[in-house]
Amino acid sequence: MTLVSILLTFALEYFFGALDRVRNYAWFEHWVRWLESRCAAQAFWNGAAGVVLTLGVPVAVVGLTGNALAALNVVAVFLFATAVLIYSLGPDLNSRIDQYLAALQSGNDAEQHDIELQILVPGVRGEDESERMIRSLLLRSHEQLFGVLFWFIVLGMTGALLFCLASLLHRRFPDSRGGYGEAARNLHYILCWPSARLEALAFALAGNLVDALDGWRAARGTPAPDDSAELLGAVGVGALHTGLRRATDEEGSHPLLDGVQEAQALINRTLVIWLIALGFMTIGNWVG
Repeated sequence: MTLVSILLTFALEYFFGALDRVRNYAWFEHWVRWLESRCAAQAFWNGAAGVVLTLGVPVAVVGLTGNALAALNVVAVFLFATAVLIYSLGPDLNSRIDQYLAALQSGNDAEQHDIELQILVPGVRGEDESERMIRSLLLRSHEQLFGVLFWFIVLGMTGALLFCLASLLHRRFPDSRGGYGEAARNLHYILCWPSARLEALAFALAGNLVDALDGWRAARGTPAPDDSAELLGAVGVGALHTGLRRATDEEGSHPLLDGVQEAQALINRTLVIWLIALGFMTIGNWVG
């Protein structure tokens, strides 16, 4: 069922286009503000308990709904789980990249700038504009795709929603010094740790293995909670090293355009590797 839900999700995105219109998270912002206004004065709020309350209620509602549907009809719970997965995935990255590439090729600076604001991750460093964009795309692929898929595979629909909401909460409190913000960052770090490493491993398999492993070793000394982001960026850039070098050496090459195209291809190859691995796990009855 897990593999079928994932394949159905991608099929719907393919045939109906990006389903970003159904991914409205405004309710979560209102929920966080409502809880904060009523619980901020309580001692439990400024720490892990506050984060558990914030995320636990919507995740529990989804879990209880799924259990109720499972008792009624297996098809109903399958469709519900697929709907939750679609909702939990972030904005369709492939569509965003295609729009960005079209803007680069047409020289539409205004649209290019608008899309860069949506893709570039604050604080991401790189040797040049192309590397900053590549690293941001790799991080977006984890936040909007691979992290959600990993927790959907492990915990089902509740895992997918948990990762989605934890990422939203992390972005809301990126540098907060309070206990609540620190707890949100710690939870995000815990959720990212396994999925980021599996994605980085797939990057290495899908690209230049030697340079990717060099990037993995170079990222080892990065302190938490930034080590997962640094690992994805270093391994991904290493995996792309040969392709980027070849593209740069070609006459009339466009480093940013070529870099984005190579990054998109790497992300897509990585997704194929994950799906093949999930297929074997399904055959072996290791996942549902």
